[in-house]
Amino acid sequence: MAVPYESLYRKMQLVLQSKLEEFELYEYDAITMEQLWQYCVEKKWRKKVVEELPLHVVVSTIFSITPSELLNHVQIKELQFNDGIIDLNAEELEALLGPKKKE
Repeated sequence: MAVPYESLYRKMQLVLQSKLEEFELYEYDAITMEQLWQYCVEKKWRKKVVEELPLHVVVSTIFSITPSELLNHVQIKELQFNDGIIDLNAEELEALLGPKKKE
């Protein structure tokens, strides 16, 4: 996977790793460094010129991310990647929709 702004990404490796370790403390260990970086680029710095951001702003942004906002973004990207098609079995569908009403 090509990482956008690779030079800055390499500089932020320790910061990103630190944030991932924080997520792991809360048992969010499925997030990758690339997903965290992609989230920053696509959401946090969407309307900014990333190359011109001061390093303290980049670090502050990374450290301010919560697990829930990152997971929401990752899930939405997954749904877009899969064209919104979700393959659920009957039990999963019932859990989402609730039990069938008796007539």
